[in-house]
Amino acid sequence: MNIKRRKKNQSFYIFGRNPVYEYLTRRPEQMMRILLSDSLSREELSRFTEYAKKERIPVSRVVKKNLTRYVGDVSHQGVVALVKAFPYTELEDFLDTIEEIENPLILALDHIQDPHNFGAIVRTAVAAGVHGILITKDNQSPVNGTVFKTSAGTILSIPIIRVANLAHAVNKFKKKRFWVASFDLPDEGERESFYWNHQLADDPMVFVFGSEGKGVSDRMKKESDFILSIPMEHKVESLNVSVSVAVALYEWKRQRMKKL
Repeated sequence: MNIKRRKKNQSFYIFGRNPVYEYLTRRPEQMMRILLSDSLSREELSRFTEYAKKERIPVSRVVKKNLTRYVGDVSHQGVVALVKAFPYTELEDFLDTIEEIENPLILALDHIQDPHNFGAIVRTAVAAGVHGILITKDNQSPVNGTVFKTSAGTILSIPIIRVANLAHAVNKFKKKRFWVASFDLPDEGERESFYWNHQLADDPMVFVFGSEGKGVSDRMKKESDFILSIPMEHKVESLNVSVSVAVALYEWKRQRMKKL
């Protein structure tokens, strides 16, 4: 079940001991209220209450089974928190700072609707050293409790830039001399498109990955300088998008580290 949202694009609930504690210690100004199960140990209870008291964040004790009213049937571990709307990064602000980085990589997600996939992608992107993630406002999973937990809290470590039109946003990166590569299914026998045959870390890059069902949109393919692919065997048609992202990002990281 998806996380329960209070109002569109406003406050939402996050859950899980480590995710809530991560948010509490890193973004206390974003936290509005903490709900703790009456089954928590004294040690776990004090872990949250002491820090929350210091930051003047209200804490409520709740019967454990009642926490599902806020987050649904998920593994909340007896800890839930209400947080303010996620602080997305403004595109123009990001563009002003990205030139300070040598050959940065931006990840553009073309309507990833599954919050588990989105969270897994974020976690891999942070681990690989990606410099920012572009998402759309519509037909895209927003940052919510499921995304936060699946990302293991790493979503606080990378700019998430939410835009109305992905193609327009990518064009602004192209004007900054970024190359744009969309990842799509390979044509039969086509080896030149295989991602490992390209220099991925020599210039500023935008990698585009499409939705779970439709892949990269035709509009985004037209805006791309390259169409790259991950080779498949045994008639496997595609990989989960979070796996495809991981494969591509770590080839970029391998090439980048060779240049250090």
